[in-house]
Amino acid sequence: MLEFEIAALYYFINDVLGVQPYFEEVPEDMIIPCVFYPPPEEETGDFSVSAFATTFTLHVKVMAADNLTAAGNAAAVIEAICLNRKKIPLVDDTGTQTGYNFRIIDLKSSKVDEGVWQLAITWKRYTKYTAKTATLAQEFFFNGNYLGTDE
Repeated sequence: MLEFEIAALYYFINDVLGVQPYFEEVPEDMIIPCVFYPPPEEETGDFSVSAFATTFTLHVKVMAADNLTAAGNAAAVIEAICLNRKKIPLVDDTGTQTGYNFRIIDLKSSKVDEGVWQLAITWKRYTKYTAKTATLAQEFFFNGNYLGTDE
């Protein structure tokens, strides 16, 4: 499922900037301007008794020939995400929007090098535990007394 969220971000950002994308590694002969999508950071935590939350942060690098252009491109992406109420439309494996969205919970941009601005894009996903991890109670006791019917 993670690949669909990153693909959705790619399609969204590509609609805004329309520049060369790179995944995994940036080649030495890269085309400028471009956007680099590395694997995201993940952090898990409890959400409820039946689900857990995973927080993803994708550090997208927006590159251009100069700082002003890179900063402007990063700002254009942030503005487009915010104008869309921080919702990113999910896409299927053909790139077609599914009608579902996921919500960005945090956006930050910072200069990381000459002509390179980094967007930290954070979102959460909630996943149900597998059914076998929970055991239902068979008997109930309250103050040492059995609650139920004795037959």
